[in-house]
Amino acid sequence: MSKQEVESQVAQDGTANAPEMQSLMQKMVEQGVYTITPKIDTMKISYPLLTSVFPEKSESEIKYFLDKLVANKMLIPKLLDKIIVCPTCKSSSVYSKYNCPRCSSFDIGKASIIEHVRCGYTGSKERFVREDSLVCPKCKGVVSEVDYRTIGTSFECNSCRSRFEAPRMSHKCYSCEDVFTYREARYEPVLEYSLTEETKRTLAKGSVPLASVAKILRDSGFDVSLRADLIGKSGAVHTFDICARRGTQLIVANFTFEPKEEDIIGLFAKKYDIDPTITLLIALTPASKEQEAVSKAYGVKILSSGSFDSIGEEIVQLAQK
Repeated sequence: MSKQEVESQVAQDGTANAPEMQSLMQKMVEQGVYTITPKIDTMKISYPLLTSVFPEKSESEIKYFLDKLVANKMLIPKLLDKIIVCPTCKSSSVYSKYNCPRCSSFDIGKASIIEHVRCGYTGSKERFVREDSLVCPKCKGVVSEVDYRTIGTSFECNSCRSRFEAPRMSHKCYSCEDVFTYREARYEPVLEYSLTEETKRTLAKGSVPLASVAKILRDSGFDVSLRADLIGKSGAVHTFDICARRGTQLIVANFTFEPKEEDIIGLFAKKYDIDPTITLLIALTPASKEQEAVSKAYGVKILSSGSFDSIGEEIVQLAQK
């Protein structure tokens, strides 16, 4: 499907299919992988993350799905490479062949061109070889290392004996055995996809991570509220992604895709006014050493993991200390 056809279809479809995007986000959260990376094998370009989520989808359907997400500004494509694809069967299982530009034979080789200084004969070094010696094909004299000079290199055809500077290139498909030139070849982009900033925010604030953590806290006896508003000592209202109460304990947490200093400072301001037992910033990606130092200074603990079951369990363990 062409780019114009995809854009036209996206305009009719509206945003990308929400249940499919939710399934993709679920898998990303489970694996802690947030880049859709291609794999090039002998037959095609594939995306293992997507084929694990949508095993029933064909290659063209997965490509269309990715194009929809790009068109709706959910993913950002990055060109990694371009590969040669067979114009007949569309396989990427292709190898290159060098041919003689005169007779099209593939029986060619690279030759060192030397000149016999005594008689002036010029030819490939291979033509001078006679058993363990070099013998001039013209004057029949034995040629030592001081009797010739190297002029350069060229290609030589073993079928028609012609010499040329550069061979003609063609490609052959392993799958269908079609032979084609660069003019007929298809050039397929190899793309890697990353999340847009808006998609990162949507993923961090989505139901997938929230539901996983909330379930474990509830199973441990916490009264859990999502997207909860709490009134601080100053009378200001502060919103948290998760509020969990058990007895005198109050745990508050916000989610983010990657922890940033402004997230930590913003959460500290809420913490100062609310005075919870534990204040958490839960990130989908690990914090740097600098971010860890800032969070420690402000009394905000950063948790990050590829599995939100383990995040919930870690919160329960913190509450028991």
